[in-house]
Amino acid sequence: MRGRRIASLRPKSSYWGCLVKKTTLVLLAAAMFLPYSSLAQHSSKAAESTSSAQTTSKSGHKAVTLTGQASADGKTLLGDNDDIWMVKNPGVLAGLEGQYVSVRCQADPDKKEVHLFTAKAAVREAKYAAKASDAAFRR
Repeated sequence: MRGRRIASLRPKSSYWGCLVKKTTLVLLAAAMFLPYSSLAQHSSKAAESTSSAQTTSKSGHKAVTLTGQASADGKTLLGDNDDIWMVKNPGVLAGLEGQYVSVRCQADPDKKEVHLFTAKAAVREAKYAAKASDAAFRR
């Protein structure tokens, strides 16, 4: 009788022990393969971004905002950092010749050309310079 009692208890305990072992193995396997799946996603995103960058460089440059002085004829734009840009479509600058403007454009830095999308008059920000004779430097 005692042997039956032990035998009837053993399958339950071994069942639970087996279940715990299986669960532990599944969680351990998931923990080991999770970093590899995220690495695979990261590498596919990197490949996707490089392919999109290549198509962007082939089709044209990104749109940027430049500020500077438009020439009197509207065919050039003198940027804030003293770069001279040739304007492909000077009609967009009509009425803004000789003014300080902010333009949304597609720039080609190799040829120093810009294709303008929009242009509007801009206000120059005042640049302040401190002098040694100012009240702030007196003791």
